[in-house]
Amino acid sequence: MNLLFASLAAIVSFVWFLNYVFGVKRDSKEPPYIDPRFPIIGHAVGLLREKYGYYIALSEKYKLRIFGLAIPGMPGGRVYIINSPELVLAVQRQSKQLSFWHVEATFTVGMAGLSPHAAKIVTHNVNGEEEGTSFFKSGMTLQHQEMQPGEHLLNITRDGTQKLARTVSRLEEITRIDLNQWIVDTIMDSVTGSFYGPRNPYKDPEISKAFRDFQDNAVGLISFPLPKVTCRKAYQGREKMVDAFLKYYADEGPKTASHIVQSQDRVATTSGISLLDRARIDAVSGHAILANTTPTAFWAVFHLLSDPKLVEEVRNAVEPFVKNSEKNGHLSREMDISKIRDVPIIRSILHESLRHYADGTGTRIVLQDTMLDDKYLLKKDSFIFMPNRAYHFDESSWGTDVDNFDAHRFMKSKPYQPGAFRGFGGGVNLCPGRFYAMNEISFLCSMLVLRYDVKPVGGAWIHPGADSSNLSLIINPPIKEVLVDFKPRAGWSGGDWSFTL
Repeated sequence: MNLLFASLAAIVSFVWFLNYVFGVKRDSKEPPYIDPRFPIIGHAVGLLREKYGYYIALSEKYKLRIFGLAIPGMPGGRVYIINSPELVLAVQRQSKQLSFWHVEATFTVGMAGLSPHAAKIVTHNVNGEEEGTSFFKSGMTLQHQEMQPGEHLLNITRDGTQKLARTVSRLEEITRIDLNQWIVDTIMDSVTGSFYGPRNPYKDPEISKAFRDFQDNAVGLISFPLPKVTCRKAYQGREKMVDAFLKYYADEGPKTASHIVQSQDRVATTSGISLLDRARIDAVSGHAILANTTPTAFWAVFHLLSDPKLVEEVRNAVEPFVKNSEKNGHLSREMDISKIRDVPIIRSILHESLRHYADGTGTRIVLQDTMLDDKYLLKKDSFIFMPNRAYHFDESSWGTDVDNFDAHRFMKSKPYQPGAFRGFGGGVNLCPGRFYAMNEISFLCSMLVLRYDVKPVGGAWIHPGADSSNLSLIINPPIKEVLVDFKPRAGWSGGDWSFTL
């Protein structure tokens, strides 16, 4: 018995010693901490095994507005999890101290595999508060300016919708498709073509495949040691894309690209970024413009097509924007797509798709000790995680039907609680491409229901499940394929389509 007590005492003393040496020194002003089931390493193991699900489960169990997890080895030795929409807004108000841009700059360096010289340029003076230039702030400011409603957005929207229309027209010759794969290919073609122009590297099927290989484990390139070995597929995919963009520059591709690509190229050149590092940045930029657009498009189309009443509602809403004319037996159809994105039911479907499937996590890094909302001390160098699921499935914000997909939810008169919808991010990380993405997806939904009757193979629409395993994605893609049959709709097949903005 004495030996047993002595052994227990030794174990307790050893655990106490480890916690004293490696544990996080907590401040009474910090948010409450949740202790791990297994001392010191418990939270790290939980995050590695369960990813987002780990802190989502803790949030649902403890019902705290904000809490800390002590994780030795992480920057700052801790992570703060925020579950309150009000505190999300507080984070956005303190964007200089609680920085998203520093996180994105660091991720860009790792995901792209930048040289030390380029890494120094990208991560220097990120917020632009010091003297001299800020490559990162210049690039982010440029993106927001170029992608706001105006001439440049109009040009890429016109180009993108024309490419979408040609692809949709080809469905008249096809009877059966995998809906998700078709949308992935269609969005990739229209989006990258409108950005990169006639010499678009993504036109090569091998480069499109390389992008998917990279995207499948992009986070691994910054999370695991020796990514060339531990993330071989993603690494090789990225390197193929880098080679393709080097060729793109050699062929003077930017000269015939969109204004935003030309502007970004000028910023990189004047900042002293080498050609190789510019190709590396371009290789991972596809993740920003494609990774979350394609799954959002899939879920919007899936929920629209699988509800006959919704199909009819959207048809009735968009048909007035199409003018049909016939001359010498030749049928012409002109659609005013400037009005499509403002159709309430289409906007609601898109926003509900984002609410329902945007399970990712917003991330910030604490640049200096900061009092959040004058209540909680956040320690320097720590990370902040803001899980979308905590806000998007909060009954107090959305009602008791929060788990259901309600296509009309965003048409209701009662506004949702500020901070409760994070489909486009928020604050300084509000998605610069949100207007373009909404334009493209709205147009795609409209054209599909106008021109086709779509039926699932087997006769019943079956939800394919949402895949939350890819940490690099904010919007979960489907797990299973959805096979559908397309049939040209009576009275809407044929004719030459044109579009006005």
